[in-house]
Amino acid sequence: MRIHTTVAALLAGLATLGSAQAADFYERDGTTLGFNVDGMAGAFSTSEDYLAEGGKKWREAFVHGVLVGKTRAGEGELYGGLGAIAQGTWGDGDAGGYTNGRERDVDLEDAYLGWRSAGGLLDFSFGRQQFQLGDGFLIAGDRINLGRGLDALGVDVDRGGAYYLAAKKSFRNTAILRVDPDGPLRGDAFWLQSDNPYQQDTELGGLNVEYVSETHGTLGLSWMKVLDVDKGAGLGIFDRRDGMRITSVRGQGSLGVENLFLSLEYVDQRGGNAAVKNDADAWTVEGGWTFADLPWSPTLNYRHARFSADKAGTARNEAFDPLFFGLSRGLGTWFQGEVAANYAGPANSGNKVDRLELTLAPRADLSVSLQYWDIKSIGDADVDGREIDLFAFWQINDNFTFVPLIGIYEPRGADVKTLQGNDRRNVYLQAVMLFNF
Repeated sequence: MRIHTTVAALLAGLATLGSAQAADFYERDGTTLGFNVDGMAGAFSTSEDYLAEGGKKWREAFVHGVLVGKTRAGEGELYGGLGAIAQGTWGDGDAGGYTNGRERDVDLEDAYLGWRSAGGLLDFSFGRQQFQLGDGFLIAGDRINLGRGLDALGVDVDRGGAYYLAAKKSFRNTAILRVDPDGPLRGDAFWLQSDNPYQQDTELGGLNVEYVSETHGTLGLSWMKVLDVDKGAGLGIFDRRDGMRITSVRGQGSLGVENLFLSLEYVDQRGGNAAVKNDADAWTVEGGWTFADLPWSPTLNYRHARFSADKAGTARNEAFDPLFFGLSRGLGTWFQGEVAANYAGPANSGNKVDRLELTLAPRADLSVSLQYWDIKSIGDADVDGREIDLFAFWQINDNFTFVPLIGIYEPRGADVKTLQGNDRRNVYLQAVMLFNF
């Protein structure tokens, strides 16, 4: 898909902020040191919330600083990073009730060390760092960032707040081996350990192999196993993922056709250590076309995603586990609908979701997108909804990007009020500033 370079960078920026190349302040004899500061600040408002019928207004912000360095070591280079993050939520707390507006936190975010060979064949790193698989359908860092909103229920899932901005993204501990020989094949072996109470400190290991064509796209095959879960911790909703085996097949690219974009993924989840075994799946298909010769280069994109639901009367758990999904290619991947995914729920389990998106690029520093979402339950619960989101990415300069958004979410279904706490139409406003120095 051909899209204006600057606009594409803006869309990716929200997902990759925090991993930008640091500005070097020391360089001598092959040794460099650099420091990068990035973050976000946002103001949010909803006409309805999902604890009671009423609106919410709140603010979120985080600042992340990381010191990075590298030096020659053998036939390659040694590299590492050490960084901290300060974050908080103010006001009423978010519309889903996950924060209460009194969250303030300063914590370690990056602490990793690695070595890569001179030709790039091998790259091994370990420690506290981010990791993403494909476009984030299953793993896009450890992003869910709840606060103290559930303290009154006796549930401890506090990770510092800044819930919508998903401030913390690094896993507590990792060991990642990347292998990238000459030719189209590359691969990863990874071990990831979360310290996220919502994720019940999940630990998993896996292998990933990809065939990469610069002209046609990427095909990937991944296998993972959940090695450990802190059962009963947090919300206690992921006890059954312990021991679960996951297989993913995916593809993304243009097939060599200019202006075309295609993406697909299928995930199978089986087994586990609990008496009730997992037997779930999910899949998605997506297609887009950029009308490059028209004014503002409009891009039209359609995507369908389906996530299995548990079935009554069976001896297995068919509810799909979304694992560590998150933002990758801009808004809507893989938080589907700004209100639906972030506040109303459910997110990527027991439903099927259709998205139609139109993106315009009126200027080199500006993109405007309109998304329509249709969300339908496929399990026993009748919890449906539809949403329209209109937003823009405006790159003010090299350091600041502004993202305003208005969304309208309309819940539908007989069980909406019971499961979401609200059956009214919701008008959602947000204004987010991204910065990077």
